[in-house]
Amino acid sequence: MTYVIYGDIHGCLEEWEDLRSLIPKNSFEICVGDILDKGPYAVEALRYAQKNRIFSIMGNHEYKHLRKHWGRNVILDDDQQRIYPQLKKEDFEYIESMPFFLKMNHLTVIHAGISNKLYLNNPKLNLMTLLLFMRDVDEEGKFLPLNHNNPNASFWADVYNGHEGFIVYGHSPFQEPYIKRNSIGIDTGCVYGNKLSAVVIPNTLKPWENEIIQVNARQKYAEPHVPLR
Repeated sequence: MTYVIYGDIHGCLEEWEDLRSLIPKNSFEICVGDILDKGPYAVEALRYAQKNRIFSIMGNHEYKHLRKHWGRNVILDDDQQRIYPQLKKEDFEYIESMPFFLKMNHLTVIHAGISNKLYLNNPKLNLMTLLLFMRDVDEEGKFLPLNHNNPNASFWADVYNGHEGFIVYGHSPFQEPYIKRNSIGIDTGCVYGNKLSAVVIPNTLKPWENEIIQVNARQKYAEPHVPLR
């Protein structure tokens, strides 16, 4: 079976439809998370995934809406305040079904990143949530928040040692897929006016043997919080 893994959708449903027209027939389709928020068709994209039985990893944006649904003390931005009331019971059931990671042979799919100190053999929830936010790590491989001031920080994928297999991830937007020996960053900032990308993997025993497919964004829908790398 061929596996197709999409970068962050963020409501870019039209581009997603364009990209899906390019994938091999009968592929197993996977999202890296962050189907919701920012773009023009966030709720519609979430329901499109449900309708087409597209598997999705939990993204930090889905997790934020879910925690709000659970009654946690969550502050939604203006865009999320527009989206949250539109989500129905079936939408939250779909979100609750999203795992924090997916492992298939040598392939692992997560939303954001992992440190070399974090293993996926039943970690605690507070460690699992790091998979939704990981970008930079310090000299000891520990998670750093978005606006840190550590001059010795490293992007996690630059130091990832491959201990959890070949990882495909999103969350951090790049101008082009960020290809390393043990990972591919597949979020190419469609919602920011760049591209929507997917990686096509014919064999999960050899996920490093893959192909990238892309479509251009139809327009710019949002401003990035951090520049595209």
